[in-house]
Amino acid sequence: MGRKPEGKAEKLFKKFGKNVDNVVSDIKDSEKFAKLSINQRVAELNKNRESLGSHFSSVTHNAKSQWQEAKPNFERAGQEFKKALNVFFTNRAYQ
Repeated sequence: MGRKPEGKAEKLFKKFGKNVDNVVSDIKDSEKFAKLSINQRVAELNKNRESLGSHFSSVTHNAKSQWQEAKPNFERAGQEFKKALNVFFTNRAYQ
C-alpha cells in the first residue's frame, strides 16, 4: 500500500509545526543573546564601580584635608560673628 497524498489538514499542521520550531529556535537564540548582553553589562558596571570607588575615596580624602584647613577659619569667623551680635544687641538694649 502506498502512502496517500497529504491532505489540507496535514499540510497545515506540518507548516504550523515548522513555525513553532522556528519560534522555539528564535527564543533560544534570544536567550543566549540576552545572557551575553547582560553579562557584558554587568562586567562593565563592575568596572565602573571600581573606578568610581577609587575616585570617591580620592575626593573624600581631599575634602577632609581641605575641611581640616578651613575648619579653624570657620570657627574663628563664627566667634567673631557671635561677638558682633553680642555687641549689636547689647548696645541696642540700652537705647
